[in-house]
Amino acid sequence: MDEEASIIERFQELLRGENRSLLDFLPPFEDAVTIPETATVVRTHFLAHDANGSPVVEQLAGAMADAAVDFCIPRRKIERALADCAKTGTAAPIVNLNEQARDLFVKSTASGEGGELLLFLLLERVLQRPQLISKMPLKTSSAMHVHGSDGIHASLADDGVLDIYWGESKLYQSSSAAFKDCLESIAPFLRADGVEARKRDLLLVRDHLNVPQVELATHLLEYFDESSSKNMQVRWNGVCLVGFDHASYPNVPTLDTQQRQALADQVGRWHTSAGNRVKEFELVAVNIDLFCIPMPNVNALRTRVLERMGAK
Repeated sequence: MDEEASIIERFQELLRGENRSLLDFLPPFEDAVTIPETATVVRTHFLAHDANGSPVVEQLAGAMADAAVDFCIPRRKIERALADCAKTGTAAPIVNLNEQARDLFVKSTASGEGGELLLFLLLERVLQRPQLISKMPLKTSSAMHVHGSDGIHASLADDGVLDIYWGESKLYQSSSAAFKDCLESIAPFLRADGVEARKRDLLLVRDHLNVPQVELATHLLEYFDESSSKNMQVRWNGVCLVGFDHASYPNVPTLDTQQRQALADQVGRWHTSAGNRVKEFELVAVNIDLFCIPMPNVNALRTRVLERMGAK
């Protein structure tokens, strides 16, 4: 195995969790769709239903809460805690990390951090793009939110290009407001004139790179060194999560042909709304993965995530 292939393999080892466990609760509705005249790919997901016919909000909230440590705590600290567990035979170090993660979250159901947590899961487990920086520990108070984008993840291509993905999430009651605000928020990081916005976030990545393997970290840091030729091999992309309330929530597998077509027509209108915003904010040439996730009630999901973490 050559050096570049070895680096790519080690980079992929940064991924955590399996996509199946998430997609069981949040299965895709039909195939991903590329919005015409753009480079935006939309993936629509509806919550699965249990045997009683109820959307699995509780199970999704549990999966999100269970990912809080991975989302909030740098890998180096997690590895140290796991080593301590193996050495001492007690789970106390991991319990301590869980408490640290819980305390970093804003204790409000109006907070956007639930969306950031779900976006993290979608990036790592569905798109297979590891987190480059954990921003939550950079907060100076649990009552504030992180600055800049909602997440920064990456992938390494076979040609040596480092694809960086800026993330943005919006969980609103209104679909139109969620699409507008999400794409408006991510636009400063993705447009050609967004050099300063990207630079601020990339300086944070450089100083707080969430990669414990020394050799891999050294390789990645070359991409953030303006004196290195690798700095020219960085490509920026976007990942958006747009969640919103949807009345008469469908149990997709039980729909008849007419009902499924009506739902497909509605999904098509959401795609059109997303495309209009991509064009409005001048993002047509940028690679964007957009997750469109209608929910029975976004506030109920946020509330249950906080409760599952014990952050009431």
